[in-house]
Amino acid sequence: MSEPSRFFRWIYRLLGIGGLCLLLAIGYMIIAGEISSRRWQQRDTVTMEKTTADGSKVEETLRFGDVAAIRGSPMRMIKVESQLERGARLGLSSGGYGWNFRTRNLVFLPANGVAAKWLFKDNEQYFGEVEQLCVCADGVKSPTLALYFEIAHGDGDRRPGVVLPAATRVDGSGYTPLGTPVARVLDKDVSEDGMVLGLLVEDNGKLLYRQFSLPDFAPVSEQLVTQLQRK
Repeated sequence: MSEPSRFFRWIYRLLGIGGLCLLLAIGYMIIAGEISSRRWQQRDTVTMEKTTADGSKVEETLRFGDVAAIRGSPMRMIKVESQLERGARLGLSSGGYGWNFRTRNLVFLPANGVAAKWLFKDNEQYFGEVEQLCVCADGVKSPTLALYFEIAHGDGDRRPGVVLPAATRVDGSGYTPLGTPVARVLDKDVSEDGMVLGLLVEDNGKLLYRQFSLPDFAPVSEQLVTQLQRK
């Protein structure tokens, strides 16, 4: 009986060693992945000093990336992203560096060397979408007519309750909210003459189609599509 018992003891030892090695390998992969993720997220970041409401100075880590040419214009646009606290989620993501980064501001760069124009003075916004509006047909895009974006309203730890559709001119001037905050924007379209932007939105239990003038962003019309079922 001693030989079989010794054999099984060795088997158990080998299994125990194998299990320990497996746990160590898993732990190593988790740690290595976390380190790699942090390094990736810190790419293209800079640390700036900002003044809070009470006058104190704090450091803010920002990423300047996604330099985009604005079609038909000498302007370029840069998305400014900022890192949220680990675990904070808003639910709208427009960045490609990880869930804890969000686009917080937009910077417009003129081609004549004039100083850059920041859309907002602070970096406290949450951009859910940024798009160059155009008359687009058969894959052909006209020069950009305006910049469209959605700003999420939330406390940073859950999906926002409402979003505010807004627009600016191609040089970042003329920022205008397109109506009031809505539950969500389902779709949008630009008229063939490039004069009107249409938004299909869910707002206060209704599905509405709203139109805005692209030259001045003024409201043009609103149509009720259907009354939605209240939950």
